[in-house]
Amino acid sequence: MKMWEKPWFSPPTLSPANCAIVRLLFAILVFLTIPTAMGLTGQPHPVGLARVFDLTFLSQPGVMATIKLLTIPALILYTLGFIPIVSLSWMLVATVLPGTLDNSQGATQHSLQVISLITLAQLIYYLAAKSGYLDHPKPLRSRWGVFMGQQAIVAAYTVTALTKLGRSGFGWIADSKNFPIQMTKNIRMQYYNTLEPETVDGLWAKTSVWVQQILVDSPNLCRLLMSGGLFLELFAILALCGRRLAAVYGSLLIVFHVLVRTMTGLNFRYHIAAIFIFLIVPTILSLRRGQGQVPRP
Repeated sequence: MKMWEKPWFSPPTLSPANCAIVRLLFAILVFLTIPTAMGLTGQPHPVGLARVFDLTFLSQPGVMATIKLLTIPALILYTLGFIPIVSLSWMLVATVLPGTLDNSQGATQHSLQVISLITLAQLIYYLAAKSGYLDHPKPLRSRWGVFMGQQAIVAAYTVTALTKLGRSGFGWIADSKNFPIQMTKNIRMQYYNTLEPETVDGLWAKTSVWVQQILVDSPNLCRLLMSGGLFLELFAILALCGRRLAAVYGSLLIVFHVLVRTMTGLNFRYHIAAIFIFLIVPTILSLRRGQGQVPRP
């Protein structure tokens, strides 16, 4: 039995048209993540490519708008499955450069990195398939492109969990009961920036305060939620064990991000979108057309 015919850790059973739907959704997500302008005139804390290149040219008038405009043909080619190496290369450049400049300001954010990671994983796969390093027949490559997106997401969460354990040991579990207290302190510290009393406006903000107070009053509940999130990330590889597990695991990750968003106010919309596109949509498409038994080339 060949590697791609094994029931575990194999690409989702999707038709070429359904693979194109997944690519279309991801192309839209990539387009939405590329800024049309940047106002960053320095890179005081350079990371990645910024250690070698001065990326502040991206903030010059019209540069990012031009890059985003030129990304449209690449996204169309990517969606149609034409010359994926070329289209993915440009998509990677268009997402990595502004993200690197943004992260070179000192206050790093990781909300966009998952998009570049998925793009890179797919690009590496198509390079390997094109070079003959992988003997996947062409009819299977679209499915493997989707599968590489799934693997990139799984790898990101697994590395995150291992990093937490590596830096804190089991302190992440033991000390997580103090997390809501720290969050409350951080929020109230804002008083010293404005010297104005804390105000809570909006349904989401009020919900966050309410949840934080519940967790402060119930430290073991907080420990349970934070530990559950850690183990969810640690065993993310289970999402690669079939389309149903992918959908279930993807749903759990989305619920986890919504809870964290509620507790901290941090935004995970791009993570949630990527999880939905690569872990849940393939399952929906397979079930919708009864493609659990797609004929294998």
